[in-house]
Amino acid sequence: MRVIEADLGEVRAVAVSPDGRFVAASDEKTFGTFHWATGKPVPEARRSGASEQVAFAPTSAWSARVSRGQLCLEPVAPLAGLFAPLAGGVAVSPNGKTLVATTAGSGNQAKLERWTLPALRPFIGFDGWQPFTRLGFSPNGEFLAGIHTFGFELRFAASGGIDYRHRMRKDRRFTAPGFVSFDRDSSTCAFGWADEFHLLDISTGTSKPGPRVEAQFRDAAFLPSGQHFATIGDDGRLKLWNPQTWVVVREYDWECGALTCLAFTADGSAGVCGTADGKLVQFDVDE
Repeated sequence: MRVIEADLGEVRAVAVSPDGRFVAASDEKTFGTFHWATGKPVPEARRSGASEQVAFAPTSAWSARVSRGQLCLEPVAPLAGLFAPLAGGVAVSPNGKTLVATTAGSGNQAKLERWTLPALRPFIGFDGWQPFTRLGFSPNGEFLAGIHTFGFELRFAASGGIDYRHRMRKDRRFTAPGFVSFDRDSSTCAFGWADEFHLLDISTGTSKPGPRVEAQFRDAAFLPSGQHFATIGDDGRLKLWNPQTWVVVREYDWECGALTCLAFTADGSAGVCGTADGKLVQFDVDE
């Protein structure tokens, strides 16, 4: 385990580049990129502006995020040619050919904006979407899921059509950005926020509650290997669950305070967590 003193406030989003060389993180005011091997910041990638999610290009040459409603590419520049403000979620398709984000707005008035990669040319998107603050593709590229102010939706990535919708209970207060994660086989999607955790069986279109925990979830994700599911929360512990029995099989406590977000390397051998006091905790995964 190693701690990167990232000089951030509470970390809201974190991502690892596909080649494992960089980790990007954002707090409520600032975005930064750091070398994975040394923890040193990449000076030209330090920017102002909060982000709810970060996605790296397949080549790891840049990362994409939404800040102040604008799609920004770091360390390149804000992407020109888009005038509608964006909601905050951003994702790259598994085949590395498409970058997506949704416009801000209310109800089903948002639009899914799409760009081709690596050219970064805009192409036709889809109307009638929610303003998602967290987006995620299924590993097979068939589905695109998102968290928004009032719940969760699963959409067909090719057509934009709705496959499943879960509305948050009216007595709930939204805790952004929530989490959405697919298992390796694209058969299960886990999603939730705060003390809610749901497991969607994609083949049947039915969901069930996930395991209950004492501390509220801040973030959660399937590991790339598919052998474990990870959760973090205000108790400062990362827990690895068996996704068949939903029993905790391993637990990490680095005594770094509340953990706020997490991401794993492409091979799943290591990961990184953001903390409430602006640190990045790198760790090896013992599977």
